[in-house]
Amino acid sequence: MKIKEYRSWSVTDVRAMCIRENLYTEGTNEQYGAMFRMVNDLTPTVENIYKVAKDINSHSEFQTIENIMCMLANDVVRYGYEIEE
Repeated sequence: MKIKEYRSWSVTDVRAMCIRENLYTEGTNEQYGAMFRMVNDLTPTVENIYKVAKDINSHSEFQTIENIMCMLANDVVRYGYEIEE
């Protein structure tokens, strides 16, 4: 048996998280848009979650990159599985 895990995320969910957690309050519309393009272009690997969290952190107050990574992983990233028997 072989099991594959798939991860995905959406700009809509990242935006909702930023609004709910009062993040990205220090960024411009252009910077916000660039972060959304990054989410669209990247799959949510640990390294890419870090990249997006680092960008969010650089435009936010009062959160660490690690906390933002946890928020992304727990609230935004969706997991799916495919089983080959």
